[in-house]
Amino acid sequence: MKIVLKAPAKINLFLEITAKRPDGYHNLETVMQTISLCDELSVEDLGAADTRIILECSSKELPVDEGNIVYRAAQALKKFYNINRGARIFLKKEIPTGAGLGGGSSDAAAAIKGLAGIWNIKAEKNDLEKIAAELGADVPFFLTGGTALCEGKGEIVTPLPPIARMPVILANPGFGVATPSVYKKVTFPLTKPRKIHKITRLICRGSFNGQNASDYCFNRLEEFVFPDYPQIAEIKSVLTELGCASLMSGSGATVFGILGSESQSETIKSKLQEYHWKTWAVVPAG
Repeated sequence: MKIVLKAPAKINLFLEITAKRPDGYHNLETVMQTISLCDELSVEDLGAADTRIILECSSKELPVDEGNIVYRAAQALKKFYNINRGARIFLKKEIPTGAGLGGGSSDAAAAIKGLAGIWNIKAEKNDLEKIAAELGADVPFFLTGGTALCEGKGEIVTPLPPIARMPVILANPGFGVATPSVYKKVTFPLTKPRKIHKITRLICRGSFNGQNASDYCFNRLEEFVFPDYPQIAEIKSVLTELGCASLMSGSGATVFGILGSESQSETIKSKLQEYHWKTWAVVPAG
């Protein structure tokens, strides 16, 4: 049996840090949205005669053992349900690593869903969420995707109504940013803490769009990333000047711009060609 799944990237429409936790992590409030840029996982059952997890990847830069979250996801699922079967997983990467787009977390969630399918696991949603949360804070969100309010470390997920299918431009400077190094720079008290209820209320009303996004989108981590990575700040500045509601996603390095129309998307992509950035034209996806 073989299953092929898409593992979508995400952007953070809002991200505020609310406190530092005793375990060293941070509590946050964020609105995450999956988008049409995806990795792809092929998951194949090896049967009872071969209990190995065999991970292959299109990117030779990524490990294919315990150093890869997809491999750890497979191990965690096997252990939790006492599965005595193996699987071959092929990961086709399209989402850049260290980009603030959640590629690894999405891959792990897709692996959990795919393996549960090929191993015929009658899984309770709460159990899969528990496994996902132990792998990474963003993994539970990707079990369902779409639009969601995420709290705690990010693992407390409340689905929101889907936002409109508006055009979005992603721009990446060609390097990654290590998330732990960014959070180490977060200091309290924060300047002018932002409340998330304004954007969640707008989304629930179905009124969030490219015209008002700049008034409601926010990412606290920009102030801790931009001083060390001026290239990322430059991307935001350029997208803003081109008329986008622009924001860094997660802890960087990707910046996204929300546009008002498809025609604007083509114009902006054309203007961005003079820069040496990797760009994608995407849309929100559920």
